[in-house]
Amino acid sequence: MQDKAIVEIGKIALKEMDNKEPYELYIQNMFPDKENYDMILAVFELKSEGEKLNCTFKNVDIQNVSETNCLKYAYRKGSARGGDITFTTKFGDIEKKLNTLVENQFKKLIARLKDSILVEDFKTFNAVYQFLLQKENYDNLKTELTKLYESLTKEQKMTSGLSILLVIDGKEYYLSDFKIIQQILTASGTEEKSEKYDVKSEGSEAICSICLQKKTTIHGFASPFKYATVDKPGMVSGFFKQENNWKNYPICTKCSLEFELGRAYITKNLSSYFYGKPYYIIPRVLTGKDKTQDLLQFILDKIMSAKGLYSNPLKDGLKVKRYEERMWEAICEDDEKSKYLWLNFLFYEENPTTKAIKIKLMLEEIPPTRFRKILVDVPSIVNKNQLYKEALYEDKKKKDLTFDFGVLKTFFEDDFYELVNTVFVGKPMAEEALYAKFLNTFRENYNKGYSLYQYVLKAHLTLSYFQELNIIPKRYFPMQNESNELSDLEVEKELEKLDDDGKESFKKFTYDAKRINVFLDEQANFFGQRATAQKGVLFLGTLVRHLLEVQGRELGGGTPFEKKLKGYALNANDLQTVYREVYGKIKQYRERHFFYFPTTLIDFVDKYFNLNFEEIKKMTVNEISFYFISGMQLINEFRAIDTPKQK
Repeated sequence: MQDKAIVEIGKIALKEMDNKEPYELYIQNMFPDKENYDMILAVFELKSEGEKLNCTFKNVDIQNVSETNCLKYAYRKGSARGGDITFTTKFGDIEKKLNTLVENQFKKLIARLKDSILVEDFKTFNAVYQFLLQKENYDNLKTELTKLYESLTKEQKMTSGLSILLVIDGKEYYLSDFKIIQQILTASGTEEKSEKYDVKSEGSEAICSICLQKKTTIHGFASPFKYATVDKPGMVSGFFKQENNWKNYPICTKCSLEFELGRAYITKNLSSYFYGKPYYIIPRVLTGKDKTQDLLQFILDKIMSAKGLYSNPLKDGLKVKRYEERMWEAICEDDEKSKYLWLNFLFYEENPTTKAIKIKLMLEEIPPTRFRKILVDVPSIVNKNQLYKEALYEDKKKKDLTFDFGVLKTFFEDDFYELVNTVFVGKPMAEEALYAKFLNTFRENYNKGYSLYQYVLKAHLTLSYFQELNIIPKRYFPMQNESNELSDLEVEKELEKLDDDGKESFKKFTYDAKRINVFLDEQANFFGQRATAQKGVLFLGTLVRHLLEVQGRELGGGTPFEKKLKGYALNANDLQTVYREVYGKIKQYRERHFFYFPTTLIDFVDKYFNLNFEEIKKMTVNEISFYFISGMQLINEFRAIDTPKQK
């Protein structure tokens, strides 16, 4: 984890809080992702009667909370068993919350106040405590809170807080107004970094692992990230003693505060989703210390500006995609200062209950130039392919197929983190692994009854993208265009002889050698080292698709030949059998419909399939099946006359 980079961000956050009291630095916004949320307040009225305060329960109130007023509620997250640091907590499970409040938190607070000089605070909180110890009062408060909770919406129940408001002799006091609460907050920012799990881990006169300076006090539990846990002795080196964790992860008091503020800043401002996967972005500046803060501030401002009007993107599904795009645009922007920047990306999963995070992927020290190549430069190259023009339908309208990581995710849903690492780091990938991924997606969608046309195009786009990034070898095997077996003039002559029905059939079942050769030339990168063999498999797939379309026309939609394709898991010997049988079936239709016999297409099959069969034998089942299915789906690219692209 980039602790030092996070601390540098924390220094900027601390600078922005210069006018705050020390205790305010440790107050947390309960729901930082929300612009506004509700705080449920149990309001107690206290009136002076001589030296005593008489407490009564007044009512339950609801107040709106935002970043600007959250400090007065004095919230700071604590432990699941002991409750939060102050009385302010998240609403829900009222029985448990009240029990923790009275039996745990109030007891500890009163015990602490007895040993302090804060007499007025003791009188105040003890009056409330004694009031709540009476069962009738406790039950009344519980009933009122339960009624209010049941009246809330599901969203409010999940994102509301619970606190107390004391009205003392007519004047309102929030928790942050009390000295004892201020002391608890300040202490929690330091003491809790040394005391946890009923163990104290604290060193003295030792080197901090972040600032690398010798400090008087070193804390053992100072990491604000819950991936750094030592809740079990076996997780700690040094004879498995938790109290020795300060030796494993030593952090001084000053760095611990900056570390916490840096984490809060990143969680609020530098977190987003990358195609559904949550991540933190952690910038790191590569320059002398005298320029670090200025450059880091510049980078943070640039990334923050990407939000624009999208002030709460993570909770609004309609805004997420545009927010992601603007974030990446800001990162990829080419400017002089970006050359001093590295970016670290932490992809994680968060436990919704404990908020502990599990790191799924850490991309470290990625320069902006790499992002630009991955997200801007290479997509602009591969998107120019004419094969993708108006290739898809969306809301019954044609649209171009263009690259984004959603295309890759089509095939790598289960291995998305590994894919992201491969692309950003530039690791090579075996083509056989790609063919396997493509086929898994083909078969899954074929079984659902979906057209495979768009998936073949996305596979084609994936291959092109990986080639441009040198993740797989870039291939180009130019060929010389061959003579057109059926010229445009001949096509027109044949059309003149036919009635309207005949013309439609002729257009659909006749192929143009010129168009095929143009395809082979323009899409040369679609084929690898065994290019001629792969072309042979592809054209055989096209020929089979031709037969299936003929059968569908003649048999009212039936395509019995498809049963011979073994679920599209074919080896070389299977292909040889398929070729003989498909050729025989097509000849059966020749006598009734002369234009059903695809002379041009069969010529290409003969040239690339029959003459290269020994090379086809070297192809794997996945490779064969991929090019076979591709040939079936790309059939319209080879027609004599343009036909609409498939949906």
